[in-house]
Amino acid sequence: MTVQWSHRLEWWLLRGLSGWLDCSDAAKSCRRAMALGKLGHRILRREWAWCQTNLQLIYGENLTPQDRYDLGQWAFQNIFTSYVEGLQPEGIQFSAISGEQHLLDAYRLGRGVILASVPLGGWESGLFHGARVLDLAVACLYRPTNNPLSEKFIQEKRSVYNVEWIPRDNVRGVLRALKRGKVLVVMTDINFRQGGVAAPFLGLPALCPPGPGRLALQLGVPLVSVVALRERPGVNQIFYLPELSLEEVREAPQPVAEATRRLNQVFAPWIHGYAEQYNWLHARWRSRPDGGLWRADDVLSEMVKERDEPFAQVSDRVQALLREKGGKTSRGFR
Repeated sequence: MTVQWSHRLEWWLLRGLSGWLDCSDAAKSCRRAMALGKLGHRILRREWAWCQTNLQLIYGENLTPQDRYDLGQWAFQNIFTSYVEGLQPEGIQFSAISGEQHLLDAYRLGRGVILASVPLGGWESGLFHGARVLDLAVACLYRPTNNPLSEKFIQEKRSVYNVEWIPRDNVRGVLRALKRGKVLVVMTDINFRQGGVAAPFLGLPALCPPGPGRLALQLGVPLVSVVALRERPGVNQIFYLPELSLEEVREAPQPVAEATRRLNQVFAPWIHGYAEQYNWLHARWRSRPDGGLWRADDVLSEMVKERDEPFAQVSDRVQALLREKGGKTSRGFR
C-alpha cells in the first residue's frame, strides 16, 4: 500500500497521543483516556449519532434523552480507555477471574478453541490474560487499519501480548491456528454485511459474523465466551463462560444461524447489566437482513418496526448509575 501524506499525519498524531497517554501508572493512563472520551462526541459526530440511535433502538422510551446522553458519554470514555489498554497492557490489573476452568478444559482437548467476545468493558484485557496469565497459545482475528504506518506502530505496541494476530480475511491462518491447538479470539459483535448470517441481537435482527458458529460446527472446535468488565480505571474483571453446547444446534434447519443466535443470547444480559461499558458507537444494525442499509438519521419509527421483542428494560445497576447524583460522567467505572 502506498504511504500517503494523510497516513503520515495520522501516524504522528497517533504517536503523540500514545506518548501522552503512556504513563507508568495504568490507572493514570486510563483516567487521561476517559478525559479525552468526554470530548469524543464533539469530534466523532457520526459515531455519536449511531450511539444515540442504537440506544433508542434497544431501549426506546425506557431511557430518557438525558439517560441516553449519559450512557453515550460513558460509552465514549470506555472505548477510549479500551484503546489505551490495548496499546499498553502491562499495567492492567485483574481484581477477579471467574470460570477460567471452562477455557482450560476446552484447551486441553487439543483441538483448538474459539473464544468469542464483544466490545464490552476492557475487552482487550481478555486477550493478554489468556496469553500471559493463563500461559495459553492465543491467536486473535482482527481487522488491520488502512494506514500501513499506524498498523506497524500498533502491532509493535501489541507485541508484548504474546498473541498471534491474524487478519480477518486470512482463512488459512485461522485454520492453521486451530489445527495447532491455539485459542482463536474472535469478536462476534460486528456489522457483517458481506456473507453475514442473520440472527436477532438485543431484540433486533442483525447481520453477524458466521465464522464462530460455522467453524465450531464443521471442525468440532469448542466455542467458549469471555467477558471483561471494567471495575475502575486500570483494574478489570474477567469472566469465562461455559462452552456453548452445539448438539441441539446441529439439528436446527439453519445450524450456523442457530449457533449465532445462541451466542448472541449469551452476551445480551452482560451488555444490559453493564450498558455504560458497551460500544454503542458501532453501526451494529446498519445492515439489514434484506440487503438494505440503515443510516443513523433514518426515520427511527421505521427502524424500530424491525424489533422482534419489546424494548429492553434498563438493568437495576444501570438505573442506579443514572440516578446517582454529582454529575461525574466517569462514575460508571470509578
